[in-house]
Amino acid sequence: MSATRAEGNAEAAPADAASGTASGTTTTTTMKTVKVMLGSSSKWRAKLVAGVLPEGFELFPEQVAPDIDEKAIRRDDPHELVTAIAQAKTDRLLEILDARPAEAARPDVVICADQVIVFDGTVREKPVDAAEAKSHLQSYGAEDKPAECTTGLVVTNLATRKRVNGVDVATQAFKPIPDDVADALIAKGDIMYCAGSFVAEDPLLEPYLGERNGEMESVQGMPVRLTQDLLRQSMQTDES
Repeated sequence: MSATRAEGNAEAAPADAASGTASGTTTTTTMKTVKVMLGSSSKWRAKLVAGVLPEGFELFPEQVAPDIDEKAIRRDDPHELVTAIAQAKTDRLLEILDARPAEAARPDVVICADQVIVFDGTVREKPVDAAEAKSHLQSYGAEDKPAECTTGLVVTNLATRKRVNGVDVATQAFKPIPDDVADALIAKGDIMYCAGSFVAEDPLLEPYLGERNGEMESVQGMPVRLTQDLLRQSMQTDES
């Protein structure tokens, strides 16, 4: 089972700018509480983000879901895929916020994320139907292989347009999942909106979870350490 991996880099304002760590001395700007907007309509994800924010950051009360065609964005490498989708969500979210009146309330920072599950070398996104969801669910426990939960995050400082991004991977193994449990999970409906067709924290699924390598929050799609690191990086000023 592979270890949790976190990787990240900072970018200039354009989404397609070359990434990399800026050289020189880095200092953190002293400022008021940083308000963080989540680029998602999920209340569950917002609650998860609120719980991982470092000191000095708080969740902006409004959520905005960037409407993009994720299927139009394809990459062979899962790390590149989740990063590209999160970057596209960020581009769209900034367009929405920039179109608002100048006097409108604005966050200081926005977070956009994307997650895929890699299983047996194949990338799994949200299931297309119940049959695929059940196939996904029951395949995990049928083979002695973990699901690799690959999450890409992009954090943007609205004032400076500085972007920082990273990818975190956690692995989750499973025990065989019976038909009735799989059917009950599908009937609840939550897994139909989740990459790889599972919600690790669901009480129905919990008895069938095996070894996990990495943060539970990373399996859920919001890795704690990476989120905190990127938020802090987004508020830093780079001096040559």
